[in-house]
Amino acid sequence: MSLRLRLLAAFTYVLVLVLVALEIPLVFSLSSRVDAEVRAQASAQAQIVAAQAAARLGNASQLLRVARSASRDLGGRVIVVNARGRLLADSAGAGLGSRSYRSRPEIREALAGKTAQGTRRSDTLGEDLLYTAVPVLDEGKRVGAVRVTQSVEAVTQRVRRNVLVLVGVGLIALALGLALAWVLAGSLSRPLRALARTARRVESGELDARAEVSGATEQQEVALAFNDMTERLAQVLAAQRDFVANASHQLRTPLTGLRLRLEAIKGEGGLAGEQAAKAELELDRLSTLVHDLLALARATAIESTASPVDLGALAREAVGRWREGAAASGKRVELEELGNPHVWANREDLAHVLDNLIDNALRYSPPGTEVRVETDERGGNAYLAVVDTGPGIPPEDRARVFERFYRGASGRQAGRGTGLGLAIVEEHVRRWGGEIRLADAPGTRVETVFLRLPTER
Repeated sequence: MSLRLRLLAAFTYVLVLVLVALEIPLVFSLSSRVDAEVRAQASAQAQIVAAQAAARLGNASQLLRVARSASRDLGGRVIVVNARGRLLADSAGAGLGSRSYRSRPEIREALAGKTAQGTRRSDTLGEDLLYTAVPVLDEGKRVGAVRVTQSVEAVTQRVRRNVLVLVGVGLIALALGLALAWVLAGSLSRPLRALARTARRVESGELDARAEVSGATEQQEVALAFNDMTERLAQVLAAQRDFVANASHQLRTPLTGLRLRLEAIKGEGGLAGEQAAKAELELDRLSTLVHDLLALARATAIESTASPVDLGALAREAVGRWREGAAASGKRVELEELGNPHVWANREDLAHVLDNLIDNALRYSPPGTEVRVETDERGGNAYLAVVDTGPGIPPEDRARVFERFYRGASGRQAGRGTGLGLAIVEEHVRRWGGEIRLADAPGTRVETVFLRLPTER
């Protein structure tokens, strides 16, 4: 998971936690407030009905009009009973004078001079009801009672609407908060992604690449530290390349002079001549090492020119250079062209790549075998493979064959060599955005080498 997503997840957690902590108590408070308002309103309306009914207990028609008017205002049922609990008026319009409500607890309390209020389940209606019962007083004397019943569903719907409004406000706040968090997370992660891109450029050899100093103070400090490190690394690598190149170049003249003197001594014959011949072999090894060091120094240099290169034509030239020498040792070098790959690279670098790979393959191939060079174009990329039928690379050496000066057991048994050939090849390939690896092909020394280079740059 990216840093931006991690930060967004953290912001989301905090926002949800805050909204839940705020809205849950608010919902309970709102529910209680609405319930209290409804109860107070029902009690006040019941008192008004009781006051109006006190003067009309003897007039059934007027009493019924009062009950129905109150029923419309309250959205519930209103009944009026006399002191004995007999029904005098019912907003529902049924059962007048034929039913006694004295057995109802709320009516008993109201006839006793108390106000009764609460909720109960109505099996007839199949819903919960809020009831309010108050006494009817005439000159301080209890002469009856009024009961108002209302559906709790209306209260529940009102609470539900208010809760939905709160939830909607919370979701809008969450969306705005997440949008702001996304922007902030992007501002925090953007300099890090830019730093990662710069680091990859440096890794690919662009030692002059520098990170942009932007963002928060801590991010700027990281960018400055990275730039300082890259500057010092470039200086160290440049000094290293200069040293290797200068040392190798300076060694050429004394090596040439030493070779001439050894040839002169070898021509005299005798024990001195024999020792001179042995010394000349060691001198050849030293000359090869100097040559490879110079090639490695050039391979790791930043400055280089590139142009379109026909990889097929380059492979034909390389096979032509090596075919005669391979035949002298009883081996064959063949070319298999399956496509027409072109790359944007330095021609000399790629020629060096081919020479090193073919030389390496011939060195480890037994007499009578073939080294095959393949070129193709696959998926828009150039493809190059050099295949031999040598003894193969032991599994423990496969991961290290591209290390400098590493030869492995089979390499040491093969005789002369510096252990720099494949390292130089890898440097050239990586410089031009390519990839080199060993592919599984049993019975081969360098089983298969893939070189993928972009056709455009």
